[in-house]
Amino acid sequence: MSAAESATNEPVVVGIDLGTSAVKVLAATVGGREIASGSEFYALQTPHPEYVEQDADVVYRATMRVLERVLADVRLRGREVAAIGLSSAMHGVLCVDEAGEPLSGVITWLDRRAHAIADGWRADGTAVSLYAQTGAPMHPMLPVAKLRWLADNEPALFARTRRFVGLKELLIFRWTGEWLIDHGLASATGMFDLRARAWYAPALERAGVGADRLSTPAAPSTRLRAFRPAIVGALGLRPNATVVLASADGPLANIGVGTTSPGDLALTLGTSGAVRILSETPMLDAAGRTFCYCADDARYVVGGPTSAAGASLDWIFALLLDELPKEGRFARAIALAAEAPPGADGLTVQPFFAGERAPYWNSSLRGAFDGLDLAHDRRMILRAGFESVVFGVFAVYAVLRELAGDAQRLLLSGGLTKAPLVRALLADVFELPAVQPHQQEASAFGAALVAAQAVGLIDDAASAAHAVGYDAPTAPNPATQDTYRAAFARYRALVDAQLRLAG
Repeated sequence: MSAAESATNEPVVVGIDLGTSAVKVLAATVGGREIASGSEFYALQTPHPEYVEQDADVVYRATMRVLERVLADVRLRGREVAAIGLSSAMHGVLCVDEAGEPLSGVITWLDRRAHAIADGWRADGTAVSLYAQTGAPMHPMLPVAKLRWLADNEPALFARTRRFVGLKELLIFRWTGEWLIDHGLASATGMFDLRARAWYAPALERAGVGADRLSTPAAPSTRLRAFRPAIVGALGLRPNATVVLASADGPLANIGVGTTSPGDLALTLGTSGAVRILSETPMLDAAGRTFCYCADDARYVVGGPTSAAGASLDWIFALLLDELPKEGRFARAIALAAEAPPGADGLTVQPFFAGERAPYWNSSLRGAFDGLDLAHDRRMILRAGFESVVFGVFAVYAVLRELAGDAQRLLLSGGLTKAPLVRALLADVFELPAVQPHQQEASAFGAALVAAQAVGLIDDAASAAHAVGYDAPTAPNPATQDTYRAAFARYRALVDAQLRLAG
């Protein structure tokens, strides 16, 4: 068989990633060759201060449009899809009625209305006891806190809600009629027992719900083959089509970038940031600074997310580059920041414009600029902004090093990492080589490969992603080492001072 014939016969799998600001659909061979892809953006809604929601129907319709186009493109190329895997952003809560119709917007991870609930549980010790079983550090993003807030503040809505679900659960219900949640998304609710892989009764009691008002937990390898006729027709699915639950976007990004050894550190920088490793066993931090969630049927993902990433940079860009259209600001910001020296001439930014998650889990943290001088211009401010986002994920890595030891390399994903300046910053601050996989849609690719593994096309999803390969690494620059160590020390001193003031 020729190489061309072999490539034509290689199975095609699809990954769907329901993100915070866009849905992405990727069709690729199990060897990593992209066959078709598509995406569509949708807006977040902020109806009140601290509220950040999505319209579930807008997201669902966007997903169906993109998926239809990608599947049609695959068929036009004379190929068939062997399996579809599903990825989704974590921590969303949607109220639905008996028929599965939305009664509310999706309360996203960015929403902070439950901060008083989370703060109270941190103060009275509830957070510590829940973390020991669930692996989820207490924060207003967690569905366990959101449900308690709804019960206390929206009792009529809470009472008439039949189920509290996420976007992926809604999609699965509309496709199959079943309410299912994979172990990855379930463990990100703060209500899932990591070791038993089942709903944790004391957490449900705190939330004010019974398991019957949540979806049924299922292994990430769960295969779905019975679809509503309307869905089969709309998508042009084959009678033996298989959809695999897969997992949440974070663990799937680890799988999609090919983290196969203990020294592989997956790092995502997009709207938010995250640093994660895969572990064969649950790994908890004594101080509760990192999460531990289920990744696939057997493994766990350990790490921490930051809120202060692309969303914080967008705020700075709007402030300093308002003469440009939004879509042109990032490239201009990168160019200007590259003109400023490492360390931003002593300027430090605290990018906590919406509080911060790991490793502080403190929604009251706020943004600040320290060391501003008359000699500084927007180049320095932009440079300090980019450095602060990198310092944020580096602070999470400092905790992971205590738990799991030093990493050997950074495996990158997320839109910010496509900029050479950001890759260089990451390599220099972490003092590790930073590499990008050839396939950069990490969560969608991870979902596709988990689906491929579930139907027996490959033996291990992460190993298959690793085999796809990587771009040349960005090596750390020893000349910047002392500068960035001093700049990070200034950053941490400011954070620690604010934490003391916040109590």
